[in-house]
Amino acid sequence: MDKLVQKAVDDQRVTIWVNTTHGSTETLSNYLLNAGWGVSGGLICFVHANDTAARQAAETKSSVQSADSVASYSVLFETSSLPKTKILHTSACLLIQEALADPLLSRYSVVIIAEYHLRILETDLILGLLKKILKKRNDIHILIAGATQESLDALSIYLPDAKILSLNTPTYTVDLHSIPVSTDNYITAALETVLSLFATHDPGNTVVFLPSREGYELKRRLEDSSWSSSGPPNLQLINSLPELERFESDVKNTESTSYVIITSLRAGLVARYMPVAIVIDSGFQELRYSLYGLATLARTQQISQETANQRTRIAGLSTPGKCYRLYPQDQFDNFQKTETPEIQRACLDRSILQLKSLGVDNILRFDYLSPPLTSMVAEALDRLVAIGAMNESAELTKPFGERLAQLPLKLLHGAMLLRSLERGCFDQIISLIAVRLSKGGFFDHEKSRLFVAQEGDDITWLNIYEGFIKSGSAPARGNWCQKHGLSEQRLLKAVDIRNQLLRILQHRGIKTAKSELATSTTITQCIADVYKHNSAFRVSNGLFRTTIGSLDVRIHPSSVLYNRNPGFIVFEEVVENDGKLFVKDITTIQRDRISEK
Repeated sequence: MDKLVQKAVDDQRVTIWVNTTHGSTETLSNYLLNAGWGVSGGLICFVHANDTAARQAAETKSSVQSADSVASYSVLFETSSLPKTKILHTSACLLIQEALADPLLSRYSVVIIAEYHLRILETDLILGLLKKILKKRNDIHILIAGATQESLDALSIYLPDAKILSLNTPTYTVDLHSIPVSTDNYITAALETVLSLFATHDPGNTVVFLPSREGYELKRRLEDSSWSSSGPPNLQLINSLPELERFESDVKNTESTSYVIITSLRAGLVARYMPVAIVIDSGFQELRYSLYGLATLARTQQISQETANQRTRIAGLSTPGKCYRLYPQDQFDNFQKTETPEIQRACLDRSILQLKSLGVDNILRFDYLSPPLTSMVAEALDRLVAIGAMNESAELTKPFGERLAQLPLKLLHGAMLLRSLERGCFDQIISLIAVRLSKGGFFDHEKSRLFVAQEGDDITWLNIYEGFIKSGSAPARGNWCQKHGLSEQRLLKAVDIRNQLLRILQHRGIKTAKSELATSTTITQCIADVYKHNSAFRVSNGLFRTTIGSLDVRIHPSSVLYNRNPGFIVFEEVVENDGKLFVKDITTIQRDRISEK
């Protein structure tokens, strides 16, 4: 295998690897090291879909980080980079950010794109950028790992000089079953399949792929069903990565060897955390689509042939397995070949800003693997003009738009940070952004009522952060948090993020200023200036309507404004729960001030 990898990299500028699993993909970097890459010259850059995957991959290769570690990671607000680093694991999002400062990615000799088949927005952009870099650098090698047989046609046309290789990852036979005729009730079909499998014996870990709402219904019906004398299996509903990680940790402490996992997650992600013996495939999935740039909402739709085959395949990764498809073969034959890529579903605002900063004048004519929808590009350009990042000629504004593109933040966070320098409330806004980025669960509104502000969540969190800073060091700080029902860990993380943001601004040459005397009016107006697109007005008790898109939304229960009825609000995000839309991180403002400059 070492010789195969070495020959591929030595002879070919671009290599596409198919039929790879998560584990086999990550061994590519080891093979490259053994072949001499990364020892002298540039680093091996391993590009992952997100920060979590990058961090986990680096920690797997160097379970105990030391001065001798060769694998490290660099993700947003966190790095483990060491002097002897030869392999750097990073996220696709952060690599684009690095390209803004170094368009040729000159410190890398090899770039490995992992899990290409996910077709996330940033991966597609990176492919376009790397295609341009290949024309200017003859010393860089690109490995695209995780491609599927279904995706090869488009990739081969996009990269005609690429060599296609297979790792031939060993798998076991999967006994495939399809129902003879289509069904309108795949929840009942899934229920009957699970009950029949467990009627006579314990078949091992069974994974049922269902959209999340239908998954809840199946779990309820399974819990109410009659089981054999051995009793029901362990039922788990898992629809997020944290839930999957928790499950993996809990399994290690139990004697049970068989679970029924009901999930809406990707097949490859599930297989990474558990051995799978049986797959029950509903033929449906959740894909997320941007809605007016306000929200990314899940939409239930049929899967592609690519996804169906991935679901089948995971049943044979550890042992011979079985896959039960709740749709007939002729329906599979009519599925589209591959999934709709994220670039045709996601909000494009930040990506367009970055491409503009990289010198791409005509966004629609950039060399995409799959071009975005013209209508979504137009909407994104309108929003960028509205916040002042671009002018009517679709050019970056100076200095605001140019500086905004360089910040490794969500678009509106970066815009709010830069506007705070103009409004005279920088200290408060940078603290607020740090708290938002620290993430965490609800806090006890009753215990924290001393800090609750009538202006809403943002001023409330700002009061909390400032109180935390004044509470002193440990153990007084921990006692203060316990008294007020707050997470000390989250607030400490916010302090760290704030310090890193200050260093980033200093590195970008952006001068900051103290603003200790900023009033709540100044702060809320700064928020409103940037979030005017994310605004809503009250239409009835508890119900609001967004000014863009006319979406009916409610205040999320985590907000200090829950069960209150402000007249006009701006918000950070929209989330969906049980078919209803809720807004989070809310600030109340006067409607006539929304258009103020």
